[in-house]
Amino acid sequence: MKSLPWWLPLGLCLAVTSGAFAALPSWSGDPQAGARDLEAQWGIVNDPGRAVGIRGLFRFAVEANGLGWHPERVEAALARARTLQDLDPASPTFGNFRWNSAQSGVKDLNAVEFASQLMGYLHLQQVNHLTPTARVGLEQMMTDAIRGLRSHVVKIDYTNIFVMKAWSLIALGEALGRPDVADDGYRRFDDWYAHTARHGIGEYGAVVYYGIDLDSLALLARFARQPAARAKAERAIRHIWTDLAANWWTNGDRMGGTNARTYDYLYGRGYTEAHTWTAGWLRERPELEGAGWLSKDREHLVTFRNAVLWRPLPAWTEAIRARIPRTVVQQWGERSEEQAVHWIGRHVSLASSGASRSRDERTLVANLGDTPAIPQLTLFMEGRGDPYGLKKLVGGKALHFTPFITTVQRGPEVLQVLSDDPLKPGSRNQPGELSSFVSHLTIPTAAELWIGQRRLVSDTSDASIPVPAGAPVFVRWGDAVIGVRILLATTTTGEPAPAHWVRDPGVAVAGRLTVTHDAGEPRGRATLAVYLRAAEGITPDAFAAWRDHFAAVPAEATLVGGVVTATVSGQQGPLRIQAQVQTGVRMERSGGEAPGLLRVDDRDLGREILGAPGAGAVAGAAPAK
Repeated sequence: MKSLPWWLPLGLCLAVTSGAFAALPSWSGDPQAGARDLEAQWGIVNDPGRAVGIRGLFRFAVEANGLGWHPERVEAALARARTLQDLDPASPTFGNFRWNSAQSGVKDLNAVEFASQLMGYLHLQQVNHLTPTARVGLEQMMTDAIRGLRSHVVKIDYTNIFVMKAWSLIALGEALGRPDVADDGYRRFDDWYAHTARHGIGEYGAVVYYGIDLDSLALLARFARQPAARAKAERAIRHIWTDLAANWWTNGDRMGGTNARTYDYLYGRGYTEAHTWTAGWLRERPELEGAGWLSKDREHLVTFRNAVLWRPLPAWTEAIRARIPRTVVQQWGERSEEQAVHWIGRHVSLASSGASRSRDERTLVANLGDTPAIPQLTLFMEGRGDPYGLKKLVGGKALHFTPFITTVQRGPEVLQVLSDDPLKPGSRNQPGELSSFVSHLTIPTAAELWIGQRRLVSDTSDASIPVPAGAPVFVRWGDAVIGVRILLATTTTGEPAPAHWVRDPGVAVAGRLTVTHDAGEPRGRATLAVYLRAAEGITPDAFAAWRDHFAAVPAEATLVGGVVTATVSGQQGPLRIQAQVQTGVRMERSGGEAPGLLRVDDRDLGREILGAPGAGAVAGAAPAK
């Protein structure tokens, strides 16, 4: 199937034939092997001494029903799920669930959304597989879960849970004959759609949570009874696929831009691969997601995976992915600085975000190489001795600092300021928790690394090399190069902060350019200002001249009275930042890209797709057959 030319209106889509997606990968499993996987999980369900998760119990029920496997065991799994539900009428979390049976009470309020997402599907699509006792028990849980859903306050920019909540209320309300509950869900979904059409997706670029968003949106688009809601869900699905296509780094089989949230600081991989795999965008089949399952025996259990399969039309994505170079601008919040920019070339890409959002975000990301095995370059501040995001805390997350950030990006050039006082009053960091205060730029070891005019050649995996103040750093792969200049770096006592290139033992794929703001527990505020430029088509003969030119670009940053002023003589005009870092006031940001909801070069595709709230569906939606 050919993709639409870039210049055609988005409303004009290709017709979908029955064989349009025949050659694309699919989630498939051997039913006999699936039965063995379920048998292994049943050993956990049926053992009261084994801890079980609420998501795993409902996923077990969905997958068993999908294979027509032992309805009486599904009944037992649902009965055990009921024991995890808070049934104390006086409890503020009544109707919610313990995340797992080992917990003494409800610790993660999101449990009711994840449980209800699957309960709604169970009742709407699999109720005939249930025994009479199982059906009664499911409906009791659903009825009580409604109160848990309504009492859990979820911010509208907490995208994956907000959309899941809307679907859950719609599904439970329609399954139980409760129009008041379903209407509540429809209203919430309308609110989210209108918010997104104005301000973008709050959990932008989230390599785990875009997949969860697509799950809930597919359920809405396929099973909600109101045609207008199904149409909006289809538009939202297309918007996310357009976002994925716009930010896709084809050489690495991954989203290449910055992320509101991630679990993978080195490669930017996540659950969204469950969808990009079936779109044909990955060279190798990813592992099925592990979150919530009862055991690792799940390879052949694909009922839910196929229930939420909704492939993008090539007309939605392929003209965008083929447009190189391209610059992507997307809004992710109500304030002007809540904007992400991503410049994508053939062999290098560079992305930044203008503000902090969460402790598992990445606000400056670059890509080099021609294989998924090459990790990304990522800049962030932290204090747990975790430069590669490998020290996972509760929930599998690597949590770092959320400094004040202000950024200007124009095409392949970024000027960014980061500043933080990690133990300031009100901080989520506690005294005694932090071992240092540093900024890291992770760098793939497969790339050439130059400090000034010196190329580093090191055969050891354990090295620390000082980077002279003011010396540019160059990361090169083939004809592509990223130049880095540290314009300002302070310690917590106000002195110039030292920088080192570090290779850590046991981490073969990446090293780090590390600025040490405090070698021990942080004693105050520190600030960093950096300038990066990406380029490609740089021949070996031209590389020396490129290095000289980059080193000579007029660029400086000062910190006076808490005010940072940073300027760069950019390729397309001056880049300038002025900000009061202690109060977090952005006084000036100039020279960057013009705003857009989801803009690719000169077209705001986000505005075209989402349109005005209440608009009908875009033609050409492509649910799986």
